[in-house]
Amino acid sequence: MTQQFWLVQPLFTGIFFALGIILFFQLIVRSTLRHYNHQRQKIDKIDFSVGRLKLISVAYFSCLAIFFEYSAANVRNYVAFINFRLLLLIFVIVFLGLRSSLIIAACDILAHLVFYQFSIETFYHAVFIVTMFAAVYLMIAWIRHDKSSAAWIIPGAEGLVIIIWFTVHFINIRGVGTIGWSSVWFNSISFLLMEMVLFYSLSTLFHENQQLLTVTRQASIDSLTKLKNYNVFNKEYTHIFEQAGQANLTLTMLEMDIDRFKNINDHYGHLAGNEVLIQVGMVLKRLTEQVDHAACYRTGGEEFSILLPRLSVVEAGQFAQRLQTELDQLNVAYNHEVIKVTASVGIATLRNYDKNADHLFERADRMLYLSKGRGRNLVTTDETSL
Repeated sequence: MTQQFWLVQPLFTGIFFALGIILFFQLIVRSTLRHYNHQRQKIDKIDFSVGRLKLISVAYFSCLAIFFEYSAANVRNYVAFINFRLLLLIFVIVFLGLRSSLIIAACDILAHLVFYQFSIETFYHAVFIVTMFAAVYLMIAWIRHDKSSAAWIIPGAEGLVIIIWFTVHFINIRGVGTIGWSSVWFNSISFLLMEMVLFYSLSTLFHENQQLLTVTRQASIDSLTKLKNYNVFNKEYTHIFEQAGQANLTLTMLEMDIDRFKNINDHYGHLAGNEVLIQVGMVLKRLTEQVDHAACYRTGGEEFSILLPRLSVVEAGQFAQRLQTELDQLNVAYNHEVIKVTASVGIATLRNYDKNADHLFERADRMLYLSKGRGRNLVTTDETSL
C-alpha cells in the first residue's frame, strides 16, 4: 500500500491507522509492566510521567510526530495529517502530562523545521502547534478542575477541529492552499468518529492495564502488612538460594514470629491482631529497606521470613537485635489500650552441606523454635545465641 493512499484518509483507514498506533503502544506498555514484574520492582500505579514508562512514551510519540512531519513534507501536503496531529496532541497531554507532551511538541516543531527546510511554513506550523497545545491543555485543565467527566474532551476537541477547518477554508494559508466545503465537513466528521473510537479504546485499555497491575499486586503482596507473600517467597527464595550456591556467596535467613500472638487475638480481638500485623509489617519494611539486597516476606499468620544475602551470621544477629529493639518500643494503640509486642527470631546461614533450599529454611526454623522455647523475645543463630 503506497503512502499516497494513506494520505487520502478515507474514514475507516484513518480509524484503523489510529487504532494501530495505540494498540502498538499498548503492547509496549504491557511489555514494560511485565519487565517490572520480572525484575520484582514495586509499581502501584501506571504513571506515564515518571520512570521507564515516561522514557518509552516520549520516545514512541516523538518518533510518531517525526513520521507525520516527514510524510507530509514528502508530498507537500500539510493538510493530510492535521487530524492525526491533533489526536496525537490530545493523547499525549491527557495521558503523558505537561512535561512529556512539551518534549513531544518540541520534537514535532524541530522535525517540521528540518523537513520543510526552514521555510515560512515552519513558522506557521510552530504557531499552530503552540496555539493548539495551549488550547487543548487549558481545556483539559478546566475539565479536571471542574471534576467533569473525561468524555467532555470529545466535544471540546471537536469544537477546536471545526474552528481549524473553517479557518483554513476561509483563509488561504501558504502551504495549505484552498480547502473546499466537502473536505471541511469530511475532516470534521472523520475527526469526531476517530476521537470517539480512540477515547473508548484508550479508556478501556488504560482501565485493563491498571486492573492487571492491581491483580498482579494482590497475587504477590500481603494485603495487611504490604510485604511480599508466601507465594513470592517460594519463587524468590529458591532463585536466591541457587544463585548463592552457584556463586559461592553468603546467604543468611532470618525467621521471626510475633510472641503470644494468639493471646493478643483472644484478649483484644482479631481486629487488634490485624493492627499489630500492620504496624509490625511497617517496621520490617522500613528496616529491610535499609539493608542492600534484603527481602522480607509474610510467610504465615504471625510468621515472617527475611533473606539477607551477603550478610554474615553476626551481621544478621545485629540486624535482628535492631529489629527487636524497634518492636520493644512499638506501642500499638487499640480501643484506648496499648498492646506491647515482642518477637522471637531464628537465624541460619548457608552451609556447604545444604543441598537444597529446604535445609537452610528448616535450620532457621529450628533456631526460631529454640528462641521461643527458651523464653521468647530472643535471637538464636546456628552458631551462637544472642
